[in-house]
Amino acid sequence: MYKLYYAPGSAAMAPQVILNAIGAKHELILVDDDKREQKSAAYMALNPHGRVPTLVYDGANVMYESAAICLFLTERHPEAGLAPAVDHPDRGLFLQWMAYQTNTLQEALMHYWHGEYFIDGVDQQAQLSAKAEQRCDEMFGFLDGVLARSGPYLCGKNFYACDIFLAMLARWTRKMEKPAIRHAQIKRIVQHCLALPAYAKMLKDQGIEQAA
Repeated sequence: MYKLYYAPGSAAMAPQVILNAIGAKHELILVDDDKREQKSAAYMALNPHGRVPTLVYDGANVMYESAAICLFLTERHPEAGLAPAVDHPDRGLFLQWMAYQTNTLQEALMHYWHGEYFIDGVDQQAQLSAKAEQRCDEMFGFLDGVLARSGPYLCGKNFYACDIFLAMLARWTRKMEKPAIRHAQIKRIVQHCLALPAYAKMLKDQGIEQAA
């Protein structure tokens, strides 16, 4: 039994899709960020960084960080086929793309959405957001090229959790002047994920409307 603490549209999206895909029994616990429940004492006792998602498993074991949760779940449930085995030829690329997305692309997206975390001053934050938007478009363009050359998925012919993670991050660009889906291959990945029952259920459970 898993418990996933989430906020709609947050980095909990990908872990929730994976929970749906593996068919594991789980409970979703809403963390209302409008009420700043992620900063409550009760939640901070689980996740001292005050962010979502947080996963509770096997009774009282707790972990956080979206990419780590995705890796943990896919390895715990290999029958779902959402991660290559340690000795599979795709393993290196799979880890590379998971790390790249969470360490590089997601960080740039945080600069866009939450400039106040990094710099003081409204004008400075606006400049940071504009630069982050430019960087994000460049990174999505880079990934689009990878998909065009080596696809149809990030690791080639096999669909994995890293592609689900990509669809999640692409959604975070929806308010940008140049959203990620302006890149044809990124849009194709998003559309593929939207057609998955596990992804559609996540959107429904989170109350999210998304169009490719």
